[in-house]
Amino acid sequence: MHTISNNESTRPWFKQPWLWFVLSVPITSVILSSIMVTVAIIGKDSMVSDNYYKDGMAINQTIEQDKLANTLGLKPLLSIAGTEIKLLLKSSSKIVDQPFLTFKLLHPTVSSKDIIIKLLPSGNSLYLGELPHTIEGRRYLDLYAYDNSWRLREEITAPLIDFQLNRDTQTSANTDKLD
Repeated sequence: MHTISNNESTRPWFKQPWLWFVLSVPITSVILSSIMVTVAIIGKDSMVSDNYYKDGMAINQTIEQDKLANTLGLKPLLSIAGTEIKLLLKSSSKIVDQPFLTFKLLHPTVSSKDIIIKLLPSGNSLYLGELPHTIEGRRYLDLYAYDNSWRLREEITAPLIDFQLNRDTQTSANTDKLD
């Protein structure tokens, strides 16, 4: 038994099993920390705003846009089939004909999947547009007047057929259909 101890003590330090057992925790910590720091530096969170003050000031403008849309009694009827968008702009009050409408489809989590297009008038308050590709699933829809005077926001699930936007304000019977 005395010779075994003697043998253990004559082995080089890097061949000692207890050394590696004790050092395994700090070595693993250093490796995992390095990986986490690399991911934190390379990865970018696109959902975080860089300018909170500017966003806070813009809230007042967007509230006014929403109020004007409700005051005008806007009740657009929307259909998204394939890549084709049809929007019938109905209102309880007289609104100025729009040269175009800005239509934003925002993905809930991935900003690279956001789509912004212009809907062009086709007569009788009907606006048409073309998506770059078909969409499915949940999206946030923002609809703006050409001069950004009013805005409608809605959460939708595509594809849609004869979906009435802004239905929470004044309830009315939906008898119109898009052809």
